[in-house]
Amino acid sequence: MLVITFALSPGQAGDAPEGCALLQSLGPPNRPLHLLMDKAYEGDETRQLALDLGFIPVVPPKSNRLEPWEYDRENV
Repeated sequence: MLVITFALSPGQAGDAPEGCALLQSLGPPNRPLHLLMDKAYEGDETRQLALDLGFIPVVPPKSNRLEPWEYDRENV
């Protein structure tokens, strides 16, 4: 696993908006990269932004998702 960047934010800041801002600051990768995210970033908007930029989001769905998705946690 290679860490490209990270950001620290205030404790009262929401995770998803901060994550979206971080993704936008990165811009698209030069090749498809797996993007490991925790459940705080599993929202539709964050996952779609990752896809639009060219990342392959790897994030577990929350247990209350009506339509959860499969993800490969072993081969990433």
